[in-house]
Amino acid sequence: MRNIFKRESKVEQYSKEHVDMVYENLNQLKILMEHFYNNEFDKVDKKVDKISKLEHDADDIRRKMEIEFFNGAFLPFDREDRIILAENVDSVSDMCQETAFGICLSRINFPKGYIEDFSDLMDSIYETVTALKKCIELLDEDLGEALKKAHEVEKLEDEVDKIERRILKRLYISYKNQEIDILTHIEIKNTVLRLGNIADRAENASDRVPIIVAKRKG
Repeated sequence: MRNIFKRESKVEQYSKEHVDMVYENLNQLKILMEHFYNNEFDKVDKKVDKISKLEHDADDIRRKMEIEFFNGAFLPFDREDRIILAENVDSVSDMCQETAFGICLSRINFPKGYIEDFSDLMDSIYETVTALKKCIELLDEDLGEALKKAHEVEKLEDEVDKIERRILKRLYISYKNQEIDILTHIEIKNTVLRLGNIADRAENASDRVPIIVAKRKG
C-alpha cells in the first residue's frame, strides 16, 4: 500500500510539472506572436526552437506518468481517465508547436490592422489555459473547486470562439475588399484556426475532470 501511495505522489508531481511545461509553451507562443506582429522572423525562428524543445520535454514527462500508471499508481478505475487527461493536456502543447511552426513557414507580413484582434484572441486563450492549469492543480486538493474550474474553462473557451469568429469574418471582408491578398488571407486564417484549437484542446482536457470527480466521489 505504501508503494501505491508513493507512486500516486510521484504521478501528482509529474502532472504538475507537465501542466507547468505546457503552460510555459503557451507563454513562449505569446512572445512569438509579438515577434510575428513586427515581422521579426529571426526571433520567430528562435521561439519555434524553444517551443519544440518544451513540447519534447512535456512528452517525456507524460511518458514517465504512463510508466507509473503501468506500475500500479492509482486504482484501475482512475488510471484510464488520468492517462486521457494527460494526453489531452499534452495536445495543448502540440497545438502551440503546430501554430508556431505554421507561422515560421508562412513568412507573411502580418497585417497591422489585426494586432488588436489577435491580442484579444491570445489573451482569451491565455485565460482558458490558465483556468485549465488551476483545474488540474485542484484535482489533488479540492474536487469541488476542480469541478468549478472545469466549468470555467468551458465558458472561457466560448469567449475564444466568439473572438475567433469575429476575426474570420473580418478577414473575409478584407479579402473581398482587396485589402489583403489571397496568401495573407489563407495564412492568417490558418493561424486563427490553430490558435482557436489551443483553447478547444484545453476544453477537451477539462471535460475529463468531471468524470474523475464523479468517480472519486462515488
